[in-house]
Amino acid sequence: MKMKYKFLSLFAAILILCTPQFSKGSIEAVSPDEADRVLKELFSKNIDMYHKYRGVESLRNEVISEYDPNTNKLLSVSEITVSRIDYFYEKPVAEVKTYKKDGKVMKPSKFNYLKDMPAFPVFDEKGRDNYDIRITEKKLFNGKECYQVQVIPKKETARHFKGFLYYTVKDLNLVYFEGTVAKLNFFTKSFQIEFNTVMYNGIPVCSSGKAVFRVKIPIIYPDTTLVSNITVLENKLVPL
Repeated sequence: MKMKYKFLSLFAAILILCTPQFSKGSIEAVSPDEADRVLKELFSKNIDMYHKYRGVESLRNEVISEYDPNTNKLLSVSEITVSRIDYFYEKPVAEVKTYKKDGKVMKPSKFNYLKDMPAFPVFDEKGRDNYDIRITEKKLFNGKECYQVQVIPKKETARHFKGFLYYTVKDLNLVYFEGTVAKLNFFTKSFQIEFNTVMYNGIPVCSSGKAVFRVKIPIIYPDTTLVSNITVLENKLVPL
């Protein structure tokens, strides 16, 4: 039972659920020279962030729906409000403030909110050691022209991200990312996330999100699909 929420905290540190409005295909190719320039700027911009801040403190609402993966029948719905600090390089700290299960008010302490180490950041000083990073094309996202950045992990671990990041062409602000982890834990059959971000004092922070994963733990927990929708109510930066 406890392990089913483990992945929910994994990606909060790297920076969920507005449906992304992408154009069909790329709107413009990116030359090798432009790609190199943009990657250098992204590294410079983000490394500075990691030198100033330790993480992000937030208050969020999470709605977790459980389904039978074979029939898509809804099994239960849990809703929590949680206060948490997501550190860039340390395990997060979280406290469940409110908890409801299928509409019934429960004690917050009854919700098993597990915390795990964050994924390795893509654009810090060790980013090139952990990932192969490529700018593949330009796309429209909610009317904004964005660079699509493909992130390919160099190692297959649960702390390595695999997916795509989207940065605005105009000012290189992160607006969205989607993906999974390089290696699933033994009890996880699939895992996928999508996040929207907004800028807060010049730093990208979570605004809303969605995680969809399927777990099966023989004897302990039946085959179940979980859909977690996240809405961030407040954000605050944690300085070094």
